[in-house]
Amino acid sequence: MKQYFYIFLGTIFICFSSCKEESIAPTDIDQETEFYPLEVGRTWIYQTDSVIYNKQLGTINTTQGFVKEVIVNEFITSGDLTSYTIERSFRKNPNNDWNLTDIYSASFIDNKATRIEENLRFVKLLLPPTLNQKWDGNQFFDEFIDVNVGGELIQVYKNWESEITAVNSTVVINGIQYDNCTEVTLADTENTIEKRYVKEIYSKNVGLISKEMIILCTQNGDTSIPILDRTEEGFVLSQSLLEHY
Repeated sequence: MKQYFYIFLGTIFICFSSCKEESIAPTDIDQETEFYPLEVGRTWIYQTDSVIYNKQLGTINTTQGFVKEVIVNEFITSGDLTSYTIERSFRKNPNNDWNLTDIYSASFIDNKATRIEENLRFVKLLLPPTLNQKWDGNQFFDEFIDVNVGGELIQVYKNWESEITAVNSTVVINGIQYDNCTEVTLADTENTIEKRYVKEIYSKNVGLISKEMIILCTQNGDTSIPILDRTEEGFVLSQSLLEHY
């Protein structure tokens, strides 16, 4: 099934795809869920920047703005799983009203911190986080789904492998220092014509504070030129926390 992907108003829209599942043994996570706090009323506001490359049109489109995520509801699924509804909104500048763009959800499945975005369930963290710990963050769907990025079909999630690359780190985001951070690299591969780099940082008692996605494709194999300068298809997305409460 072809999937459709738009980085528009600082958010990602993806249609449903087929699923697969991988078993991970449950762990006592009572003291570690603070990295992924789920509570009605929790609110995060991020600054976002995105760039989309379109080979057919020969264009490079940029979008800047702000994203707000609010946990608005707690509910029990048909499988007796406690889940939380997340409303995601966008505005172009601080003087604009918020415009609701997406309804997501998040939950814990054993020791997996998961998040559903447009019917795709991602495993964001394994708890408790351990340095060099690896897992398949896209285990609940087909990593080879085609995603439409600016009119071009790209296998965005191909060859991803999540790994905790730092624990107990200190990170400064938008001038604010966050301690006790866990850094997760979700993808880090590059060859002559493709690059996939995805990283997320979580701070204890805060949640996600930073996200970076670089998905680039080209038919120009001249490696003397940085791949970003010869990119024909793909996108670059950054999201950094401004405030939370």
